[in-house]
Amino acid sequence: MLNSFLLHYRLRLLFFASVLLTCVMGWPKLGLWPEWTALLLLVLAGINTLRHKRLVMSMLLILGLTNLLLLALEKLVNLPAPLSDGLGLMVFYLAMVASLFHRVIHERPVTGELIYGLLALYLQLAMAFAMAYQVVNGFVPDAFWNARGVLHLHDFVYYSLVTLTTVGYGDIHALAPAARLLAGAEAVAGVMFIAIAVARSLMLMSDRDEDV
Repeated sequence: MLNSFLLHYRLRLLFFASVLLTCVMGWPKLGLWPEWTALLLLVLAGINTLRHKRLVMSMLLILGLTNLLLLALEKLVNLPAPLSDGLGLMVFYLAMVASLFHRVIHERPVTGELIYGLLALYLQLAMAFAMAYQVVNGFVPDAFWNARGVLHLHDFVYYSLVTLTTVGYGDIHALAPAARLLAGAEAVAGVMFIAIAVARSLMLMSDRDEDV
């Protein structure tokens, strides 16, 4: 019965795990255990969602466990800058995005559960860009401007969300070419995602009308 529940609501569980991790990563100074727990739940939800694709599931498991280990080691030893800046997490999120994108675009019939998959994909895309911003900021001094000075991961999560939604409050600016290219790419991805989400939602309503 538990297996049936996990399978039926797999995309919904993935969405809630994505929301939790976004909130944890976007909140300053929560500490290791909340980050570790939220990431573990996302890894488990991702494996549950993609269990029918053994290769993808194995890859996500390896990437997820590696990043859990890196999160723990980061508090104990000085890791190389790319690892401490979140390069591993960026790869993990991108793998999640690629796997989810293929699923939510091609799966039929379109169901309400699939809409949760779209929402989870949206949040994973935002987190992937947030990690990319942090990596760029680590490699390129003054890649971003902020009136408060030094930027941290929670700042980049916020910046990624407002860029993906094309709100752009302007309190954080991308200055370096790589940073500006990433910000532009995320803004375009945000607009394209809205178009895809609307199309899939209309298909869901059309399928329901045909059933009636």
